[in-house]
Amino acid sequence: MSLTVALLVCLSAVALGRPDHLDDSPFFPDFDWATPDPEEALSECEVFMYGKGMRSNYGMAIAHRLHSLTVEDIEYYFGVSVPEDNGIPTVNMDMRPDAQRVLPNAPLANYDEGFSSMGLKHLDRILRHMDEKLRSIKNYHTLEKVAHTFHMSELWARASYYFHLLNANPMDVSMCGCITDVSNNDILPEIELLAMKIKFPCITSGAAPGRPGNGAW
Repeated sequence: MSLTVALLVCLSAVALGRPDHLDDSPFFPDFDWATPDPEEALSECEVFMYGKGMRSNYGMAIAHRLHSLTVEDIEYYFGVSVPEDNGIPTVNMDMRPDAQRVLPNAPLANYDEGFSSMGLKHLDRILRHMDEKLRSIKNYHTLEKVAHTFHMSELWARASYYFHLLNANPMDVSMCGCITDVSNNDILPEIELLAMKIKFPCITSGAAPGRPGNGAW
C-alpha cells in the first residue's frame, strides 16, 4: 500500500466514524451518519464503497481533513516522509485572484525548525503571515486562524491512530482504488467547493463582509 493510498484511507476511516473492523476506536460516540439517497444513481465504486460501510458524506469529511495538510504535517502526525509530488490535493492558501484554488499536492509549510513543538511551529507560521490579507482563510482574524490550525491538528492527531491501524490491517485493495480516485469520486469536488468557500466566503455563505458566516472551516 502506497503512502498516499494509506493516508487517504485512514482519513476516510476518521471521516466515517467506526467501520466494522475499527470498532475499538476510542474517538467516536454514536453519530447519526448520512446514508445514500436510495433514488440517487450510484457509480460502481459508490455501490462497492457503500456496501463496505462508507457513508454518503465521505467526500466532504475527507476534504475537510485534507484541505490544509502540509508535507511537514504528514511527517509529524503520520511518521512518514512524502515527496513534494505526493498527489494529495489541498486548498491553496494564496488568495490572490489569479492563484489556482486547489493544489495537486500537499505543499511544504517551511516551518521554523528553531521551535521544538509543532504547536509553536504552527503559531509562528500564522504570525509570520498575519498582515497578508490575501493569504489563508478569507476574513478570518489572527485568533480565528490560530483556532482553525489547532482544530486541524486535533483531527490529524486522531487520524494518525487510523493510519497506523490501517497500515497493520489494510482495507480491500478495491476500496483503496475507489477512495484514492479523487477525480472521479466526491473528494476533489468537495475540496473545490471548500476552496470556493475559503476564497469567496461572502458569495458562498450569503453573509456580508464582517458578519457571522463569512468564513469557512
